[in-house]
Amino acid sequence: MRTSAAAPRDARTCTRTFVHRASNARRPRARAPSASTTRGGFQADERVDVVVVGAGVIGLACARELSRRGMRVFVADRAPAVGLGTSARNSEVLHAGMHYAPGSLKADFCVRGRRMIVDYCEKKDVRWDNIGKIIVASEESQMDDLEAMIERAMRNDVDDLELLSAESLREYEKNVRGFAGVWSPSTSVVDTRELMESFRRDCVRDGRTSISLGDEVVEITPAGRAMYRVKTKSKVIAAPRIVNAAGLHAHRVCERMAEVYDQVATPPPPLYFARGLYCTLKKGSGAPFQRLVYPLPRHGGLGVHFTKDVFGNCKFGPDIEWIDEIDYTIKPERVSAFYDAIREYWPELPDGFIRTAYTGIRPKLINETGDEDEPGATTDFVIQTEVDHRASGVVHLFGFESPGLTSAMCVAERVCELLE
Repeated sequence: MRTSAAAPRDARTCTRTFVHRASNARRPRARAPSASTTRGGFQADERVDVVVVGAGVIGLACARELSRRGMRVFVADRAPAVGLGTSARNSEVLHAGMHYAPGSLKADFCVRGRRMIVDYCEKKDVRWDNIGKIIVASEESQMDDLEAMIERAMRNDVDDLELLSAESLREYEKNVRGFAGVWSPSTSVVDTRELMESFRRDCVRDGRTSISLGDEVVEITPAGRAMYRVKTKSKVIAAPRIVNAAGLHAHRVCERMAEVYDQVATPPPPLYFARGLYCTLKKGSGAPFQRLVYPLPRHGGLGVHFTKDVFGNCKFGPDIEWIDEIDYTIKPERVSAFYDAIREYWPELPDGFIRTAYTGIRPKLINETGDEDEPGATTDFVIQTEVDHRASGVVHLFGFESPGLTSAMCVAERVCELLE
């Protein structure tokens, strides 16, 4: 469903919770009885085929796909509702794939994942809107970067971009000013919360998946041959497979499985936190653009861009601020820099037009300076498997920032291939 007539929501609803609704199981597999003794000799409250740590959009997509393939799945998340981390604090954009290095996981997952999510939304009546995106080169000196992006898009199998002149920019969006631009007709927006809720319903409906919220994984230890003991705050689970999809907390989960493999020999990649502020329009202001509007990408992100969600709510952001720990503090003093950034493509932006809304945090695997000489540093996604760390059945997902939402279903497919 591409558009919605529902009433607009305030951007602060990005952290709303979901009500867990039980559904009747269909053809459930027989589950091991509670407090059963495993072959490893320990008592477990439940025995499953896979434990997924993290109930964000990627964790839920993984659980759904694993369950569809006949596996019994246990999902644990420290938060009281699904998707309260990075999945709830982003631009809700389904990217086309022109921004990512050819041959990278980001490029592959983004291009294929967007098509998968669009197909899913159509089948499940999840709100999405094929709104399209304009990327603006504000001056002639940026033309080399703009043309390089078009070439990169072609190599990534994104073949629908259109180069726009300054006049064409104004025809598309009367308030946009720039030397030239690119039109991306396949860039879309999706109701992320509705998408995650649909994934959750799919998981629970088939009777093979249970989701335990507010239930942090505190320890993972080996328990006999090809079996793990996963201890949460409320129970003990036995499983031969583990998917670490904990997002911002994925490295912490790694630390809690120190006995499973030699993490000195196979460390996770470095981790840095990049906080981004989002701003909304002041109350009563009309939308300045009909489509998404982006500047050319900046180091560390895609720049302060304009997005409009499926309900018509408008926002600008995110900026980028490197921080040492997970902290969603809003700093109103950062708003002043938004005006300079936005006026690169909308010079007539009135003073006092925007206000703070919320912040999100991106898990970066490379530092602020882009130091690629640091061991393990990368701008790409990282998937660590048994080939890397020698722990049978363990998959770690690191650095899943943008385009993580777009990539979710494709990532889930890859995880299943690795575990089957």
